[in-house]
Amino acid sequence: MRMYKKLLIVGMSVLVLQAISSVSKVTAQESLFIALDRDQDGLISLREAAGHAKLLENFTRIDINEDGYISMDEMLSSPFLQE
Repeated sequence: MRMYKKLLIVGMSVLVLQAISSVSKVTAQESLFIALDRDQDGLISLREAAGHAKLLENFTRIDINEDGYISMDEMLSSPFLQE
């Protein structure tokens, strides 16, 4: 019975650690997007992009649908912000 409890505790610990590590995997681009999206509307405007030189320089290239905003999808698919 003791061995069963130890195995159960180890198994539960592994599951908890996996859950924690999967939640904390935020890319640098996602972090940048969150930081620059000051009004939290899910889009980065040209004004918000002014806080990041490389993003501002490539704004029109990253804004694939040419709506004047950068969405999270556009940001994540952009080769211009890759490190």
